[in-house]
Amino acid sequence: MRLGLGAGLLMAGGLLQGAAAQAVPQSITGRWRVERILPTHNVGCWDAERAKTLVGSTLRYEQGRMTWQGGTVEVAEALSRTLSRRKYQDEYSVDLAELGIKAAEVVEIDLQHEDADVTGATTEVPGDTVVMAGPGRIVVSACGVYFLAVRAR
Repeated sequence: MRLGLGAGLLMAGGLLQGAAAQAVPQSITGRWRVERILPTHNVGCWDAERAKTLVGSTLRYEQGRMTWQGGTVEVAEALSRTLSRRKYQDEYSVDLAELGIKAAEVVEIDLQHEDADVTGATTEVPGDTVVMAGPGRIVVSACGVYFLAVRAR
C-alpha cells in the first residue's frame, strides 16, 4: 500500500502518533474544483505548463475512492493530523501563508492507497494529501505544486 509522503516519512521515523485512521472524512467528501496554482518557494518536479493543465479540473472524494483527471484510485483509509505552522514548514518547506492560510495550525488528511499512474508522469496521485484551508477550501498538491480547490456545487 502506498502511503502519502507525509505519512510515509512520519511512520519511518516512528512519529505518526496522534494521526487518526478513518474512512474518507465527511469534511472532504464531494466534488472540488481546482481554482488556481498557489505560488510557493519549494522545489517541485512539474513545470508551470504541466501544472496549469490541472487548473479548472474537478476532484471527487467518496467513501473508498478519489477521482481526478479521469483517474480513480481506491482509498484504503485516511490519516488525519493537526500540524502547527512551524511543523508544516519543516516537513514541506512551504509556509502556510504561501498557501493563503492564516491559521496557526491546519488539519492534514492523507489518503492511503496503492501506487497509481493518474497523471501519466509519476506514480504520485494528485490530491491524496489534503490540507483544510478554510470553509469550502482545500489545498492539494501534485509533484510539489500546490493548488487551491473550492467545493463545487
